[in-house]
Amino acid sequence: MAQLVKLSDYVSRYEIDVYRYPSRYVRLKKERWERLKQDWEAERKGYEHLPTWNIYENNEESLLQRSWNKLLRKKHTETKEEMSLPSKNQLSVQSIEQLKQAYRDELFQFQMNWASSTVSEISQVKRSYYYDSLLNFLVKQLPDTCFIFYNPVFMLKQAQVDLDVIILTPTEIRMIKPLFGNSRTIFQAETDRFWIRNHNEKKERFIHPYISLNRMRTVLQGLLEEMNVTLPMKHVVLAKDSFIDVSSTNKRVQLIDKRNFQQFRQTLLKNQTPIKNQQLKIADKFLSHSLTISENRVEGNRDRFDENSHITIEKD
Repeated sequence: MAQLVKLSDYVSRYEIDVYRYPSRYVRLKKERWERLKQDWEAERKGYEHLPTWNIYENNEESLLQRSWNKLLRKKHTETKEEMSLPSKNQLSVQSIEQLKQAYRDELFQFQMNWASSTVSEISQVKRSYYYDSLLNFLVKQLPDTCFIFYNPVFMLKQAQVDLDVIILTPTEIRMIKPLFGNSRTIFQAETDRFWIRNHNEKKERFIHPYISLNRMRTVLQGLLEEMNVTLPMKHVVLAKDSFIDVSSTNKRVQLIDKRNFQQFRQTLLKNQTPIKNQQLKIADKFLSHSLTISENRVEGNRDRFDENSHITIEKD
């Protein structure tokens, strides 16, 4: 699963230390899956001496859970990270594929938490992001070596610049202009400045997506030049659930719709290059120019912000 490094103008854990959190996430992800799979298999075999879901449902922390958490705290003294026990719903699934889906859903919630809060600060997340099909796809399906900037707001010379989607991989930067619709939606070009969205016999005019891509390229290219760094940059207009009826005359822009989306997905999945130091430096540069709006977390209410995540960070 990919890493949601920056979401909109929300505070992010990665802003604290982008060199530390990516590897921490990879480790937590691995440990979580091993624990979840172990307990699910034990539940399926009916091992009564191992933790079962009816213990987890107890409102008061059980002796078993306290012992487990104590063990984890001892194991991770340096980072003070803690994993709670698997939930009833997770252990009640019938197949390993269902367990993997539950695991991906859990990690998506966890990444949303990291992308909107730290120990001392929190940002108010729009609920629509939790149901955003593209955001869900990118986080759940892409490798964890992919760093995602989703609707970031960059600050350049005291001016705010709203961008769309950036996928920073170890070997390239993909700038994506998403177009949203369903299988009855068709996008067509009208002029050099406008496209048309056709849906249920209704037509809506919107700004040519290439304009947004060019703005993203200008912003990111300028930051890379400041670092004296070069990295291949690719432009994508993405309508993963709809159709694009446009002849591609610009070879620099890739048009992806419902017909070739799976091929595009496979291309992203093929990149198995490990995270590189240059990638971390670029992510740090992007984060340093990103706008963050947040508020202080109330000490007494800190735990409630992590209630939807089964992996909790106690303290940095």
